[in-house]
Amino acid sequence: MQRVLSRLCWLTLGAFAVLAALELILHFLPVSTGMRRTEESARWPLQDTPPRSAYSYSITWAMLDAHRGITNNYGHVAPFDYRRESHPVIVIGDSFVESLMNDYADTLQGQLGRKIDRPETVYGLGVSGLSASDYVALSRQARDEFRPTAAVFVISDGDLSESLIRHRGTYFLVPHDNGLDLSYLPAEPHGQGFASTLRQAVADLAIHRYFQVNLQFSLDKVLAVFGKSSNEDPRGSAPSATLDDQRQIADWFLAELPASLDLPTKCVALLVDTDRYAIYRSDLASTRKDLPAARQYLIRRARELGFVVSDLDNVFKERFAQDRVRFDYFPIDRHWNKVGHGVAAEETYRLLVHGTTGGQAACLSGPIRGVS
Repeated sequence: MQRVLSRLCWLTLGAFAVLAALELILHFLPVSTGMRRTEESARWPLQDTPPRSAYSYSITWAMLDAHRGITNNYGHVAPFDYRRESHPVIVIGDSFVESLMNDYADTLQGQLGRKIDRPETVYGLGVSGLSASDYVALSRQARDEFRPTAAVFVISDGDLSESLIRHRGTYFLVPHDNGLDLSYLPAEPHGQGFASTLRQAVADLAIHRYFQVNLQFSLDKVLAVFGKSSNEDPRGSAPSATLDDQRQIADWFLAELPASLDLPTKCVALLVDTDRYAIYRSDLASTRKDLPAARQYLIRRARELGFVVSDLDNVFKERFAQDRVRFDYFPIDRHWNKVGHGVAAEETYRLLVHGTTGGQAACLSGPIRGVS
């Protein structure tokens, strides 16, 4: 018995030594940490993370597209601070605008800033997981904080239907007889005590982040092997979004934007993304969260209301047919790469600086009042 206990003790010590060595190695590698959310719930998502928060990003087991950085004074990814009442051009979106997988200079906001020759007048306000409902709330915050000159929205798949998801820490839409109401469910406060401290310590371990983020390891995936489920949905639950539902969300979104931004519609640009993999090869087409008919409805209604809109499906198709270039990190990541962001920046510049082909005056035809 004593020999067995001794062997078990050595085996345990050996396992701990291996884990400690692995933790040490991963600590110096670009394991994805994600973005730690600010505890100022009333300021989110305008204030995304605590100011000057360090982050690292990579994808897959091989830690590809590795990037490290520090957020600015508003907790967003930018190499400069944002200033109150500075009249910037704001770029709003989800992880496509947050763009942790790209150098800042390669992003839509970075490239647009150079095109207008005022890099620090373009503020990227991108937070992973946002949807159309969050965009309206963020627009109101940005209006009061920055007094923007113009606004750009990157509309990605799911922005309409996911606005109905009731999830802690996000804005969502509640249907009623007379339309839709914007609501907010505060995030759970950080717990106190030993158990909470222990959970946070485990979450901060590089080995834990590598398994959870880079390897996408989760309890649901393990249970799925055995035909079971944990019944935990981190995004909350939502009613099935029909075409009528998604059209109603599009109408609500477009109706709210001008007042939420205090801008005329000609100064609000919508860049509507598409299934780029389907452009590369038709058999790579994926099931969309937002119905194609709802997407087209959003584009048509936005144009009818005077917004400046780019259907990126047409733009990407023409560019791919001409240059056979890819706009993302196919096949491992659908987020835009430098080329994709460049196309978006060119479209934004065209819409805001040159106006539309229908004769609508340009929004940025005169000097930009942004910060120096």
